[in-house]
Amino acid sequence: MKILDKRLADSEFIAGERFSIADITALCAIDFARVVKIRIDEEQTHLKRWHKTVSARPSASGTL
Repeated sequence: MKILDKRLADSEFIAGERFSIADITALCAIDFARVVKIRIDEEQTHLKRWHKTVSARPSASGTL
């Protein structure tokens, strides 16, 4: 999470300026990490911003 937060300080998405498979993979991993009680920390503001943005996409909600 710390590494992703640092990366997202310089970029809108993980692998650059466009949504990609890297974002899809990370979103799945972060969402499933909750099962083992791993969550985004409050101070990881870039990661929180990214997670909110990609989670709001129609493809993330399953309502295409």
